Amino acid sequence: MDIGVWDVLAVIVKAALYAATFAAAGGAFFLCYTGSILEDGERRKIGRRIEMCVAAAVAASALRIAVTAGSMTGDASGMIDSKLIHMVWRSGEDSAVIMRIAGLLLAVRAAMPARPSMALAALGGVCAATSFAWVGHAHATGSFWTQASVALHLAGVAFWMGALWPLSVLARDGDPRRAGRAAERFGAGAVAAVGILVIAGLFVLSRFLGHASALWSSPYGAAMCLKLAFVAALLSLAAINKLKLTPRLKAGDLAAAPSLRRTIHAEMALAALILLTTAAITTLIGPPALG
Repeated sequence: MDIGVWDVLAVIVKAALYAATFAAAGGAFFLCYTGSILEDGERRKIGRRIEMCVAAAVAASALRIAVTAGSMTGDASGMIDSKLIHMVWRSGEDSAVIMRIAGLLLAVRAAMPARPSMALAALGGVCAATSFAWVGHAHATGSFWTQASVALHLAGVAFWMGALWPLSVLARDGDPRRAGRAAERFGAGAVAAVGILVIAGLFVLSRFLGHASALWSSPYGAAMCLKLAFVAALLSLAAINKLKLTPRLKAGDLAAAPSLRRTIHAEMALAALILLTTAAITTLIGPPALG
């Protein structure tokens, strides 16, 4: 498979779009379930980052359409060709982008000082995170259950990955006990979120592979094995945080905060690799079952 400059650019932009969207949605989720234990300054700091992620996600959504249009001609002029942009927009990106931006605008409500309805902010986060399920490989299957499973998987990803940077902020700047309580709340929800994203992800993988042997006999399967290895490493670090570092933070152990930050930074690096791998899979490699 030949990979050109436009392919690389498309993968990078898509990975950035994933990261910004999940960070904004997950940040809104985080404020929904931890807002009552955070101080005003901590909420404002996290809120400002949510606003930055929303802006980045909107910009990346527009850039993704332009890059896709440019890749059709292999020339930068395609990025501003109105006919090509309209073609990309009408290919399914329109509904996904509209849903994503509407969701992000609701999610950013979690960052407002007045703390309006957090239920609406959470709903917005869900809409933004699941917008990717209505375009691409899942959409191509024509199966509602496949798309719904992808949506569940994405919501779980946003809940998990989107909480990493707020937890890092609290571990660096906040009171250890309060950071421990926030990590405990996240951990309680993460058990269900990880269960949902794993079960939904395995169901979708089975639908995309067609048969088990494709896992080791196809480029798609090989790429998925790499992604699963990153996920396994991420789960291992998450277990360390939940079982060892969170109890120490709750007890007021100041030495646990730097350790938590280091493991969270490692988790964020793995999350970036997972998103890059996912972007490459969804951009460059077709599932065998859709062959």
